[in-house]
Amino acid sequence: MDLKHIFKLGALSTAMALAGCGGDININTGTEEVVTETPTTPPSQSAQAAAYSGFAERNTSLSVDGKEVWTLKGTLAPSSAASTIGSGDTGGQDAETIVLGNDVVWELDGAVIAGGDKENSIVLEVRAGTKIIGGSDSYLVVSRDSKIHAQGSATQPIVFTSKESSIGQPGEAGQWGGLVLLGNAPVNTCPDLTACDAAFEVGSHNYGGDNTEDSSGTLKYVRVEFGGFKINDTQEMNGISFAAVGSQTVVEHIQVHLNNDDGVEFWGGNVSISNVVLTENFDDSLDWTNGWQGSAQHVYIRQADNGSNRGIEADSNSDASAMPQSLPAIANVTIEVANGENSGGDDAEGILFRKGTGAHAYNVLVKGDVNSGECLEINDDNTVVSTQDGALTMQNSLVDCVEPFKDAKVDAEEGRSLALDVEAWFLGQEGNLAGASDLNGYMPNTASVALTGGAADLSNVDQRLADAPYIGAFDGSNDWTEGWTTAIHDDATPAPVALPVLTSCPVGTSAQSVVAGIYKDDNINLVCTLEGNVTSNTTLLAGENVMYKIDGGAVVVGGDNTDSATLAIQAGVKLFATDNSYIAVSRGSKIMAKGSAEHPIEMTSEQDVIMGAEGARGQWGGLVLLGNGLTNKCDDPNSCDVAFEVGDFPYGGNDNADSSGQISYVVVKYAGFKVNDTQEMNGISFAAVGSGTQVDHIQVHANGDDGVEFWGGAVNMKYVYLTENFDDSLDWTNGWQGKAQFVYITHEDGSANRGIEGDSHKGTGDTPVSKPVLSNVTILPGVDIENASGDKGEGILLRVATAASLNNVLVQGRKGASSTTESGECLELDGTYADLVDNVTNNQLTISHSVIDCNEPFKYSSDNAATADAVNVETWFLGQAGNSTAAVSITDGMPATTDTTLLGQGIDMSSDSFFEATDYIGAFDGTNDWRQGWVHTPN
Repeated sequence: MDLKHIFKLGALSTAMALAGCGGDININTGTEEVVTETPTTPPSQSAQAAAYSGFAERNTSLSVDGKEVWTLKGTLAPSSAASTIGSGDTGGQDAETIVLGNDVVWELDGAVIAGGDKENSIVLEVRAGTKIIGGSDSYLVVSRDSKIHAQGSATQPIVFTSKESSIGQPGEAGQWGGLVLLGNAPVNTCPDLTACDAAFEVGSHNYGGDNTEDSSGTLKYVRVEFGGFKINDTQEMNGISFAAVGSQTVVEHIQVHLNNDDGVEFWGGNVSISNVVLTENFDDSLDWTNGWQGSAQHVYIRQADNGSNRGIEADSNSDASAMPQSLPAIANVTIEVANGENSGGDDAEGILFRKGTGAHAYNVLVKGDVNSGECLEINDDNTVVSTQDGALTMQNSLVDCVEPFKDAKVDAEEGRSLALDVEAWFLGQEGNLAGASDLNGYMPNTASVALTGGAADLSNVDQRLADAPYIGAFDGSNDWTEGWTTAIHDDATPAPVALPVLTSCPVGTSAQSVVAGIYKDDNINLVCTLEGNVTSNTTLLAGENVMYKIDGGAVVVGGDNTDSATLAIQAGVKLFATDNSYIAVSRGSKIMAKGSAEHPIEMTSEQDVIMGAEGARGQWGGLVLLGNGLTNKCDDPNSCDVAFEVGDFPYGGNDNADSSGQISYVVVKYAGFKVNDTQEMNGISFAAVGSGTQVDHIQVHANGDDGVEFWGGAVNMKYVYLTENFDDSLDWTNGWQGKAQFVYITHEDGSANRGIEGDSHKGTGDTPVSKPVLSNVTILPGVDIENASGDKGEGILLRVATAASLNNVLVQGRKGASSTTESGECLELDGTYADLVDNVTNNQLTISHSVIDCNEPFKYSSDNAATADAVNVETWFLGQAGNSTAAVSITDGMPATTDTTLLGQGIDMSSDSFFEATDYIGAFDGTNDWRQGWVHTPN
């Protein structure tokens, strides 16, 4: 069903205007009225007024990210007034220099033009971390002789985005314009470059000249998203337009995402670009024409299925005599060609060379799919001539496509008299290949020919290029997109170091009134409710004054492998749930809960946050991830629909590399409600979740059933803290084949069962067999007192035909004279199912470099007469490398730095790249406590 209260921009803007005037906000969404108290008016910001009022105007009706919004409009010009530029992150103006600080958010109103055309020039500086937003007719132009210096960083990119996106509504293509740089470099539409005034396609701004070394400034770590408004069929805005921009302009680490026309386009000029990400743009991702002679290296292009046209569209001029000819150097490009056609009827295609362009291309990788269009096409006579005279070349490149090539053909009606066999032209050049690329996403796998097939010594070929002897934009190890891009890693925008004060709820949630004093945190004056089915991408924004309420039962993200959506949760978000509520992420959808040590994400019960109540086990559901991975509950993984034990949500499939998103620095408390004796919720449930999911730095505390449980799949996890959970802290079954490192488990006496319970299958021949690999685990089981379900405190139970590789494990039971003061068995094998005994015999179930320090260390059990006494657990354990039953001394899980029983006695598992190198047994090295700063500390 549809989510309630998905506000339209007009209603939300009106609400913000009312908030600026004081009083409550009353929004009629057409179904019901939502009333939210207006937060306390922030203190006066006179410093910003003093700095910015000379060239901008404050928008008093709008606040974004807890910051003031200042509006730029018209032409920005020099000033003769005294300097107002502040220190640090603030800005201001000093003569011809205007600085946009990141202490506010900047709004573009219409066409904002930096300087006049070759007069009244300015230098527009943009601080790292600055956000600039635009409305439906807005764009930013840097005139000839003016400059922009927008220098962000990997941790603080500069973001140009739409007003809708900035206030929590979905970002969509065409919501604003884009960024336009106008230079004085050559363009072949001017017969006389000394008197050149080419008109830009939107706004008729002038560009062009005879200065190849002209500078329009610097763009570093700049992201442009949701731009490209359309005036008519021939006038549309690109994400970033480079019109006759010169070679002294510096452009690196830029992204254009979801633009309604091209990603970047060049009209002549000599500017070079590097480390470029172009994602889901509507028309062409990289477009050049009219004599561009710059360079582009390390370019990643990802098209949108049924939403993009060409990865590269390359032109020079229909007139072959127009000079200069387009002749860029292109290197280390990866193009992921989409399937289908966009709404304009254009097929998704790879590269089109036409209109007489030249280019020298090296190390280009084009990857197409079953329903992609042609991946490499050459069109028209002038371009065929470019291939003949050596102006258009490709070397050491790879085409991996179902429809790899399209030829230039004779066409009298079109005036074409020359033909070209594009496949023969391509394969006849040095180092070119047509075949499998062997990629993992956009990264080449270790066996990929892309890693070894690239051209070396590129810097000797063209001094503008760096040596990068591999095909494509990536070397298989270093992902230069991390930290500053959007929609690459599906993460929510990182929250600021200091959480802002929010004045409204994000789209996809609804605001509820807050009664003063109801919550334990008296900063809370905004509560945003999430309920029902989340079928569009939704981001829960962090704020020091906001909490999110999960209500109405199951909040389901996406449909089952349809209507896929991403629930993004910013670092610092606090979320609570009502008694019968939980979150389920459907197959094909994702959760991107990306907290940090400074700002963990907390998911807890309503009782835990309400004044006068207390958190306790089973007060809400928990988090359920449903994946397309393998599970041995399905005979046919290609047709697999296992029903999850609560809610009957389907899971399972044939893709153990599937991704359900990311969970990092997330604390789940007081979950695990009970439906009946067989249906109970775990803190975090991983149902056939694939290894493409990232799980690290998680805590599950005081859950009513298991802490974490795995039903098949191959998801991995690292830095896991499981405290005071009722049943089993770490439970697996039905074919889990993932990995785990750095796991610390503690129990509450009389209220827990096992630290680890490992199962696989009961049917003979069921596959896959559970076979996880664990390293660096510490388990402190509770004493041997039955919990409310009649189960006693124990360490590890391996049973029901599981295999596993356990390494560097410490189990330290409570010591005492009786069962009321000591733990139960610390390592038990249950051989009731004979396959478990076979796994022991065949070394498929192993434990090494581990210590059992317990009064009751070992137990073998079996309800099957055929396997009674089949394994002596103590003999099996001590017969493997590095194991012992030595006594150890630890404090809160940590050994002393002088310890010799645990430290230096472990096995290094880092031959598998998932595992970090260690030489110790247990979860901690005696020095570094990876729990610091983000976990909930039990009383």
